[in-house]
Amino acid sequence: MTLHFISTTPSVQIRLLQEINTAIDAGTITRPIIRDTEARRLPYLQACIKEGLRMYPPVTGLLAKAVPPGGAELEPGIWAPGGTQIAWNSLGMMRLAEVFGGDAEMFLPERWMVRDESEREKERVDRMTETVGLVFGYGRFGCLGRGVAMMELNKAVIEVCDVVWRVLIVR
Repeated sequence: MTLHFISTTPSVQIRLLQEINTAIDAGTITRPIIRDTEARRLPYLQACIKEGLRMYPPVTGLLAKAVPPGGAELEPGIWAPGGTQIAWNSLGMMRLAEVFGGDAEMFLPERWMVRDESEREKERVDRMTETVGLVFGYGRFGCLGRGVAMMELNKAVIEVCDVVWRVLIVR
């Protein structure tokens, strides 16, 4: 879905292709296949990947877990007794306006770009990053393939965009 959003949003596609081509021209991307560590240094690519995961999380359904036997405080003032089944909806969480802004229904990678060096801005981006990270689960229930999935996204998105640039635009 990330590639769909990139390819159907011209402003995003142009900005991502510019970042990729600038990196290729600077020699910071290995050719013919980019390395994962190189892709992780491309901020707009990372923003597109996070936004794609946010828009269509790879996990669906309610991810139910049992509260430990002693109970747990879910947030200040909210207590769940031991054995209670608690579930969360990943798609709903990824649309929270208080985390992602009033335009949370839109594919907008720019929301991930740091606007200034303030602590508040750092906290905003960190909160979004932590929330999107939940699409892979958390703790001992987290997806064991998360690292591989992220590496594949890093490599696949940039390689497909580069091919599109060379085949469709450059000719």
